[in-house]
Amino acid sequence: MDKEPSAGALARRHCRQEYDGLLWLQPAASASGISELTIWNRDGSHGQLCLNGLRMAALWTGEPAGEFLMAGRRIPWRKESAGIRLHLRREDLPEQLAFQRVKLGDRAGLAVPFWNPHCVVPVERLADLDLAELADLANQRKDVFPKGVNLEAVAAQGNSELRVRVWERGVGETRACGSGAVAVALTYWAGGGEGPVSIVMAGGRLQLSPEPNGGIFLTGPARLSGSIWLED
Repeated sequence: MDKEPSAGALARRHCRQEYDGLLWLQPAASASGISELTIWNRDGSHGQLCLNGLRMAALWTGEPAGEFLMAGRRIPWRKESAGIRLHLRREDLPEQLAFQRVKLGDRAGLAVPFWNPHCVVPVERLADLDLAELADLANQRKDVFPKGVNLEAVAAQGNSELRVRVWERGVGETRACGSGAVAVALTYWAGGGEGPVSIVMAGGRLQLSPEPNGGIFLTGPARLSGSIWLED
């Protein structure tokens, strides 16, 4: 199957509301021995990064540890009692974390210079928040986010725990977002937070821990819920 036209069409055709998108795992190239993973969003657009999808692909391999290539970066992973742990290496993270303040109506967010575009917005309450409206305001800011943006609304819970709702470009509101969790953790540490932080979304909990050298460990549970056949 030719990946470029077909994967996006398959995502549009088969990714129902409960699925964020379609992951495409290519065989390892003989030179590197590393399999490449790409993602296609529910609307058929090409997603740049999906760390939770990478953890699911790691689980699917049945191996205890390994490495994937995603968004041009090599991401090591390994299985642990708490689930799948990813290692985001310091050399693959931004050199300078200069967060830009972005006005969104009567709220303000922070543009986070991670691998794909994120806007992190602190809120008092998540339950009654119009997330779609807030995400629309962020995506109107083409001066800051010319290719669209993923938006994370964050409510602090104390004890190094943050509750988050996320709106992903090309998808809408999703139950979890690994790169969004990283973006939230980066703002937490930049704002004075220290040590591991728990990011809680509708789909579960992720634990993010900073390395002394600036890298990040991301750990969370993963399980396979079933299998489907896709016809081209």
